[in-house]
Amino acid sequence: MRTLLVGNTGYITNEFIEEAFPESLVMLLGDTIVKTNRRKNLLVRPFTQSEEELEDLFHTYEFEQVVYFSNYLSFHGELQGEADMLRRVLQCCRKKRQIRIIYLTGPENNYDTLTGKTLLVSEVERLGRELAKLYEIGIKIIRAPYLYSEQYEKDFLNLIFDEISRSGTLVFQEKKEQQLFFLNPQDLAGLLYKVFDNWNEKEDSLNIPNVFKHTFQDFGKKLNQSCPFLKIAYTGESILENMPEDDKVIRYQYGWFPKISILEELPGLYEAYKRRRKKEKGPLDSLRYLLLKQKAGLKILEFAVVFLLFEWLNGVLGNQAQFQMIDLRLLFIVLFSSLYGINYGIAAALAEAVSLIRQFEREDISWYVLFYEPSNWIPFIFYFAVGAICGYVRMKNKENIQFVKEENQLIQEKLFRTREMYQETLEDKNLYKKQILGSKDSFGKIFDITRKLDVIRPQELFLETVQVLEDVLENKSLGLYTLNPEKGYGRLEAASARAKQEYPHSLKLSEYAAAMEVLEKDKIWVNRDFLKNYPMFMAGIRRNGALVMLICIHEAKREQLSLYYLNLFKILCGLVETALLRALEYQEAVKDKQYVEGTHILKTEYFEERLELQHDMREQRMASYVLLQLEHPGRSLEEADQVLCTVVRENDVWGISESGELYLMLVQTDNVSLPAVLKRLNQAGFYGRQINTENTEPQETEEENKECRQ
Repeated sequence: MRTLLVGNTGYITNEFIEEAFPESLVMLLGDTIVKTNRRKNLLVRPFTQSEEELEDLFHTYEFEQVVYFSNYLSFHGELQGEADMLRRVLQCCRKKRQIRIIYLTGPENNYDTLTGKTLLVSEVERLGRELAKLYEIGIKIIRAPYLYSEQYEKDFLNLIFDEISRSGTLVFQEKKEQQLFFLNPQDLAGLLYKVFDNWNEKEDSLNIPNVFKHTFQDFGKKLNQSCPFLKIAYTGESILENMPEDDKVIRYQYGWFPKISILEELPGLYEAYKRRRKKEKGPLDSLRYLLLKQKAGLKILEFAVVFLLFEWLNGVLGNQAQFQMIDLRLLFIVLFSSLYGINYGIAAALAEAVSLIRQFEREDISWYVLFYEPSNWIPFIFYFAVGAICGYVRMKNKENIQFVKEENQLIQEKLFRTREMYQETLEDKNLYKKQILGSKDSFGKIFDITRKLDVIRPQELFLETVQVLEDVLENKSLGLYTLNPEKGYGRLEAASARAKQEYPHSLKLSEYAAAMEVLEKDKIWVNRDFLKNYPMFMAGIRRNGALVMLICIHEAKREQLSLYYLNLFKILCGLVETALLRALEYQEAVKDKQYVEGTHILKTEYFEERLELQHDMREQRMASYVLLQLEHPGRSLEEADQVLCTVVRENDVWGISESGELYLMLVQTDNVSLPAVLKRLNQAGFYGRQINTENTEPQETEEENKECRQ
């Protein structure tokens, strides 16, 4: 999911996001203490100034969830621009029917007293509903008590903590008996998760109740416990406001109710505030703050001190020959006009003009002589001209520097957003590439399936087929049967570990007439009538027009009974058919090399290969087998081979060892059915000993053999 959080986002923390939007890409637009964390899919940006940029964000990220945090969530918060910002956000969501929008607003609309503020809140809510209808989108309005946070600078709680630190007094506009309507943001996060998790298309207005019933007097007493010397006053200027009783809608519909009281958290919040302030303020921070706050006064003080210093230097050094060539008054004017601009330049020129007049008076030249003699005006004109020119140059340079800084900042923001969008695009590209290659019906997946099925031994193909189909079809109830249409039986070759007990080792084709009729037409059979003892899906693999193998799915989920799933199963069976035919053709080509000439007895190396494959399937619980060492007294290998062909099944395998001993591998046989097989072999003149393939030590298992030998 891609979620946008916008508006009054100062209350949002990393814990809030983890609680409300787990496993979701979240973007914050607004002022917040949260920082961008790409590893956690968290992006943070200031709110865009232009509608075009906001539209671009919606087109780029295609948000599926939007939560707008109203300014009314802050107690005594600023309310300007709420309607316009909400309009801009909803306009970007227009005609996106699948988008989920929540407008989180304050409790004012639930107050029993009508005021100007309640009218504003009501109008903004109505605007949200009308815009949602106009833009054909759904919206839910949640009226919550005020949020609180000791870290958010604009929050009521943070402001009163600041006031306590500065003055040690608090004055509340509310009356003592006025109830506190506050909600912990972490509680709100839990509600948002439940609302989105149980989303419906109904347009709701949900009211979060005030369950704690605390008053401002309780609030003041709790503050006094942390600050014993705090003086608190209640003016009672605000109207006494009440909220209706809990309507239980949120509690019953979402199983949620507020759990954290502001009074319980208040001491801890105040201690956290003090620790943060102490950490922020170093030894020189207070002095630096004072100097910055009194910046104009500092400049005036600096001006006066330097002026007196230059006057002293002018009086002390003015009679020395090396300083008669330097006008210290002009130097003072140039210095201050260049440092602080035209206003200070004119002030410096005026101060030095007064100083020069006093200098003339000490030389017995009266002021009216200066006024009536134009040649005496020259230094004054230069003083004011230099002050004005240097001040203007300073002001112009400062404006140019500020303009360049703002332009550079704008370029950096654009570059940052462009780089961020590029990184997002690159991440999306890699993600989509993985999805395409990893998708169960993608070309990459089909290539991977084809590569896995590219084997030349049928038994190995059975193993790979079960594994591939389990992975792609997301089903663990597969079974593979090889068929002998002439005898009308199918023999189980491999099955999923979870469903192995559901498949009989042998099945009689006549008992599955309903399915065989469809399979003969080269179609997939689906158990839509839920016939007993039938699998849910059956597909046939053909060779030269005849069925040679069945692929069955014993159970299927509801969503797997779709046409898409049926087509996917058919495609995969086609790939298996191609691989099986290739493997059978190869086996036919090398048949003379695998068997002892003139018999069905596998040579040692080929028998060991078959045994190893069967052992692998047993280890993965896809098949079972029993290995017997056979004695055939009075018969040659050729004669024993002819008899075995009549007493064992088509999928059983026998071969010889390097020392010439005959071994029989009973496929899909276990210790329960072994006595019946041994009895049949004894009747045919064979004596068998089971080979324990776990520890490779032979052991006598057949009581019938003992009887026959006696």
